[in-house]
Amino acid sequence: MRILIVSCVFPPEPVISSQTSAQVAHALADGGHDITVITAFPSRPAGKLYQGHPRRLFQRSQESGFALIRCFTFLSPESWLVSRFLENIAFGVTSGLATLSVRRPDVIYANTWPIFAAGILSLVSRLRHIPMVISIQDVYPESLVTQKRIQADSWLARFIRRIDRWIVKGCQSVIAISESFARIYRNDREVIPERLYIVPNWSDSKSVTPDDDRGTEFRNTRGIPQDAFVVLYGGNIGVAAGVETVIEAIRYLRDMTNLYLVIAGEGSSLSICQALAREIDSRRILFHAPWLKEETSPVLSAANVLILPTRGGQSLVSVPSKLVSYMLAARPVIALALPGSDLSKLVKEQSRCGWVVEPDKPEQLADKIKTVAMMSPNDLILYGQAGRDFALENFTGDVCLPRIVHILETIAARA
Repeated sequence: MRILIVSCVFPPEPVISSQTSAQVAHALADGGHDITVITAFPSRPAGKLYQGHPRRLFQRSQESGFALIRCFTFLSPESWLVSRFLENIAFGVTSGLATLSVRRPDVIYANTWPIFAAGILSLVSRLRHIPMVISIQDVYPESLVTQKRIQADSWLARFIRRIDRWIVKGCQSVIAISESFARIYRNDREVIPERLYIVPNWSDSKSVTPDDDRGTEFRNTRGIPQDAFVVLYGGNIGVAAGVETVIEAIRYLRDMTNLYLVIAGEGSSLSICQALAREIDSRRILFHAPWLKEETSPVLSAANVLILPTRGGQSLVSVPSKLVSYMLAARPVIALALPGSDLSKLVKEQSRCGWVVEPDKPEQLADKIKTVAMMSPNDLILYGQAGRDFALENFTGDVCLPRIVHILETIAARA
């Protein structure tokens, strides 16, 4: 079988959706299939081109088991709507041209930027009569509405929704990463249930492991006392993340002299967060950037509690993939999410790995941090272990990857 994977992010980029696309490619190649991957030149999470990668229209290479075509796109170091649109549309054009140039595959697996890049790929797949399977990582325009970038009743929101409906109706299968995503695509986008699957993002079970010794070493290198209570955020520092709320919470915790906040990662809001931290308490708010992939376990293990913020209604239309890494690190989680959201249910009800506070309310978050800091170490260990156990049972490649492979092989066989 000949299978084409179009992914907007791909290793060496550290984001989980990048790693899952790579695992799909390797699993299919190991199964004896002819695999080609079309992706962008790596620039995540800082929006800067990785060293050693050229600025050209296309670059073709051979990876272990599959062909790799990297395509030009605009870089987006700032989370501006215009720059993200240019990045999206540019990759849509170049990946569409690359898709036209390759030998006709039996199926396309699309894990690409929504609406514009996905729309161009959908058009190419229809022109070439190639069945397409799309993975939904973000729901648009709903995500833009919750970030208050566009109005829910605007012509732009209606236009984006119509494009999204047109894309998914032309797909053989739609893979949603959560039940709330699936509900939107059943009810609003009118995808028939037989073509809709729920497969969450996952991580390699060995990619993050609890490592107290290296966590202690990380504390030493950053000058954090071993008896300090460390609250840590690790991930993209962008508009939707709402990291500013976490920093603001420190205003209400000045009496906790042993409290440290560590923010690991990069993103478009990094400079804003650094300025806010200097204003509040630069001694106890530390930034770790760049955050290398091999540092994931020691950095997360340095925390007493991991914090997962979202902004506004973002938790209703997304499930941050960093939650998987948090759970595998066996540390309790405080999530900022709305009641009824998938994120809230995962943390509080299904895995029972932590607590939930409403977004954008730093004073409430401060109260929760203070309460958690007073808990016994053994209780915190139990919360953390519950999260790791849940992740191993539900969010690893051993569980999720075979389902993706089966969907693609089934559709390719029909073709």
